Amino acid sequence: MKKIVLVFIAVFLTVSGFAQKTADIGIWGGTSSYWGDVKGNPPIQAFNPNFGAYFRYNFNKRVGLRFQFLTGKFAADGAVEGEEWTFEKNVQDVSLMAEINYLNFVLGNKKTPFTPYILAGVGVMYFPFELSNQDVAQLALVNDQHPLVLAGNDVNESSVTASVPLGFGIKFSIGERLGIGAEYMVRKIFNDKLDDLDDPLKFSPANVNGEETINYTNFLHNNDWPGYMGVHITYKIYLSQKACPAYDRKYW
Repeated sequence: MKKIVLVFIAVFLTVSGFAQKTADIGIWGGTSSYWGDVKGNPPIQAFNPNFGAYFRYNFNKRVGLRFQFLTGKFAADGAVEGEEWTFEKNVQDVSLMAEINYLNFVLGNKKTPFTPYILAGVGVMYFPFELSNQDVAQLALVNDQHPLVLAGNDVNESSVTASVPLGFGIKFSIGERLGIGAEYMVRKIFNDKLDDLDDPLKFSPANVNGEETINYTNFLHNNDWPGYMGVHITYKIYLSQKACPAYDRKYW
């Protein structure tokens, strides 16, 4: 595994050595979506505003590395096992993603004025995890053996979880240094607290009515998938004084 990582890094450094050193800064705006334990939540939700910014280093015309920060609202209104459940909260998202263009693309180059692209990487999400006494009572209707129900206390804490961001989009040049694009991204997160439920069907390890219960507490059953849909505006900055003509001839 270490050898594969070293080869991957070596290829990236070799390719980037031939490239014009450019980077992009951008602003992002859009809405959020949610798939998880809360059912009956419409796929096209009311607008949940999210915004942010990013920095993208371009290794070459096909591959870039994007560092991005997003913040905004996530919400849902539906049911869990037939019982009503709603949540609304602000979420912060930090991610580092490889951005791979389908076409050779340099912002401002008229030969390729647009390209589709895909995104993948790693990240972290931060959000509150809060349950009032009324929420705990509502959770008891779903699962009266849930650990939070057995504890009988309200919850007021923060949650930080790793994430795996995936996405796709399309971007256009609209000037020598200016671009615009639209994209959709999802996050696989590694806890189940975004909707304030924390595995609603899991049981405590204790016996119930003399029978051994099942403990569902593992990441395979954590099924919250937050998503983002939005547009971005990009401005190109140069990290070197001029382009490399040999690189342009080789890859165009």
